[in-house]
Amino acid sequence: MTYADTKRAVSVPSLIWLAVIAAAFLAAILRGVAPIDLALPAGVAVFPAVITLLFIFGIHKEWVQILVLLSWLALAIVACLFVGFMPLAILFLAAPIMAALFRQEKIVEALVMSVILAGLIYFALIQGAIPETPLTASQILWATQTGIIGLIALVVGTLFSSAQLRNNDLLKATAEGDTNPTDCEALQGSVLKFAKDGKLVTANLEAQKVFNIPSLATPVTISSLLEQDKTEQEAFMSACEKVRDSDQSWSTRLSVRDEDGNVTVLDGYVAPEKKGGLILHAIDRTAEESRIEDLRRSHAIASRETDDKTLFFAGVSHELRTPLNAIIGFSDMMRSRLFGPLPSKYAEYADLIHDSGQHMLDLIGDVLDLSKVEAGKYTLQYDSFDAADVIRSSVKMIRPAADAAEVRLDVSVDVNETLIVEADRKALRQILLNLLSNAIKFSDRGGRVSIKAAANGGYLVLRVEDEGEGISAEDLVTIGTPYTQSASGLSSEERGSGLGLSLVKSLTELHSGEFDIESQLGEGTQVTVSLPLSRAT
Repeated sequence: MTYADTKRAVSVPSLIWLAVIAAAFLAAILRGVAPIDLALPAGVAVFPAVITLLFIFGIHKEWVQILVLLSWLALAIVACLFVGFMPLAILFLAAPIMAALFRQEKIVEALVMSVILAGLIYFALIQGAIPETPLTASQILWATQTGIIGLIALVVGTLFSSAQLRNNDLLKATAEGDTNPTDCEALQGSVLKFAKDGKLVTANLEAQKVFNIPSLATPVTISSLLEQDKTEQEAFMSACEKVRDSDQSWSTRLSVRDEDGNVTVLDGYVAPEKKGGLILHAIDRTAEESRIEDLRRSHAIASRETDDKTLFFAGVSHELRTPLNAIIGFSDMMRSRLFGPLPSKYAEYADLIHDSGQHMLDLIGDVLDLSKVEAGKYTLQYDSFDAADVIRSSVKMIRPAADAAEVRLDVSVDVNETLIVEADRKALRQILLNLLSNAIKFSDRGGRVSIKAAANGGYLVLRVEDEGEGISAEDLVTIGTPYTQSASGLSSEERGSGLGLSLVKSLTELHSGEFDIESQLGEGTQVTVSLPLSRAT
């Protein structure tokens, strides 16, 4: 605190004390008390405040502060001797109260003196060593009331002055850019303050540990903190210059290597201070950086594995399709009796070989297409066409399977309405074939599968319904997940791979469309696919 601050702080409670004495004196006169009767107690009461104000210009000196405290102790002693120990013994608190405006040591000194003197006065009174008071009853009453009220006012004034002193000290520290080391410790991370010349002024314990600062007494500069990495040192020094030039905070990335070679990665924030100083606030990001690096490695490994899987499926599909095509071709020749009749049993076997080979070929196609979608390598070939034509051709392709399963197909497409859509024709046919084959597979003999198509709100809405076993609510959640089948699918005689609906969902999403499935056990299943009529841009 400055001399001017202390002078003002001590003056305020003294002036308040004098104001209370003056007010009490005036009030007593108005009640009819003769001024001469109050002259003595009033004169004694104003004595310490007058002494304080008389020596206020030397209040920063040690002997003046002691004189002020002794004057307030003298007031308490006189009051107890001439008015009575109780209740005016509380005036012994006046000296410690005033001492709060000086250094902290003065509070302890004043308190000790007050306790000792109060004890001596009390002992002298109970021993009868002090003669009776010469004051009248009205003087004693006035002194008692005024002393209590005055002390309360003195406490209030001192609290106000003390708060003002602390506020002034805080404002001064802020204006000058002073940083208390204990304040630095309250902040998370490393906090370092540098003077205008770049020398370290203070640093918290975390900063000393991270930046390998053995002692604050050791000369440390901004540039020496990052001398291990010249590139980062230059970037950091550039950030410091930008802060000085713009008078605004600047962020930068730092890395510090300890004696064991371990690297600490930090997010640094450089802020300006008064007088050209700088504050560096650095947060340790080593753990986060390590997690990010692990994620990068995991992503790279996953991407590599996905690429390998795609290549594997492509290779396997090529290798399998060649012999499968031969098997399907030869079995088809046998079924058609191209080289003569076959015994009935062999003809049945030829049909089974042909159907199984075709089923395997379809599965391989689904696996390969789904792997391409997952790898992001399935490219849609957009074309503008009438979806009704694709629906009718798909129904023709699937009808033999429906007839074999004794399932009726109902197609609801308005012949007068053209469903022009901008999409991938092959993908749309694959969506329809998968939905229809799935519905037929899980329909009972004599059941019905309906296909409806209409344009609604800028979308081509395809809906396939069956009257099969349906799907439970638990299994419905997993539908669309690759290689996952419902309980009805697992119990079906025609087991699948679980890829059909997953591929439908993926192809729909590639078109920026929507996939929805509704089903209940025993009531069949309804799958709705909505594709934009126009290509999404």
